[in-house]
Amino acid sequence: MPLPELLLHQYDTSPFSEKVRKVLAHKGLAWGAVEQPNMMPKPDLVPLTGGYRRIPVLQVGADIYCDTQLIVRVLEQRHPEPTIFAGGEASAQAWNLWADRLLFMPVVAVVFADIGQLVPAAFIEDRSKMMPGRNFADIPKLAPSAREQVRALVAAVEAQLADGRPWLQGSVFTLGDAACYHPLWFLRVAPGGQALLAEFPRVAAWMTTLEAMGQGDRRDVSPADALAAARNAEPRASLGVDPREPNGLAEGMDVTVTPDDYGFDPVAGTLVGSSVDEIAIRRSDPVVGTVVVHFPRFGFRVARRT
Repeated sequence: MPLPELLLHQYDTSPFSEKVRKVLAHKGLAWGAVEQPNMMPKPDLVPLTGGYRRIPVLQVGADIYCDTQLIVRVLEQRHPEPTIFAGGEASAQAWNLWADRLLFMPVVAVVFADIGQLVPAAFIEDRSKMMPGRNFADIPKLAPSAREQVRALVAAVEAQLADGRPWLQGSVFTLGDAACYHPLWFLRVAPGGQALLAEFPRVAAWMTTLEAMGQGDRRDVSPADALAAARNAEPRASLGVDPREPNGLAEGMDVTVTPDDYGFDPVAGTLVGSSVDEIAIRRSDPVVGTVVVHFPRFGFRVARRT
């Protein structure tokens, strides 16, 4: 049986993977779940990404898409119906960034204050390496103020649903729903998180509806098969480099791309494509051959290599 075209490198307890899984469910897409470790080393992911370690990662042949911001845009471009941008892409992306940048980290503090004693030391060490200068073991100390922040932010979601609308932007599911759902889906693993959600009945009903959506047409795919799929494919043709690049980036430049919030692992390659939304670099690896790794522009830094 041929592999699904869409391969999502993920792990089942990953909140950001859950965001993408809801988009896949909404669009009714067939996809392959490639289970990856939740901490380094990731020997079946790094050959594809060149060092980028965050989950999830979308693979389409020899094209590798990093960060959920770009992954959902790619899914929308390839499968525009039903859309995830009903009511406007800007407002959906605003909800997306609100959830990722404001809501998620306070949720992490609340969750790990409750379950931190059950988390392996290796996981704590791994996450500390993703946050240079900080010790992930200290995150639970932020829980008192984080609980207040989470409660205020969830109250905003409750208020958005107060007019009886079934979804955050109105009558249909959008990216905003998937984005706001995934931190709260994670929050529920902690007793303290469940208590925070208890006072918000509209949010609870909305979450029940989202949970019932499932994950789309999922099929498990082995990492070995995913690596072989990249090795046996060619990256799609580049659309070229935007001539309006504000810092003079040009096709063929050697560059690095690095997240600007955490997980500062630079990926090096040759610039082959760019737009206002995306940067694409070509790189080679002995395991998979030539691949093109794609990143969103917001939240990532591009630097020339000298």
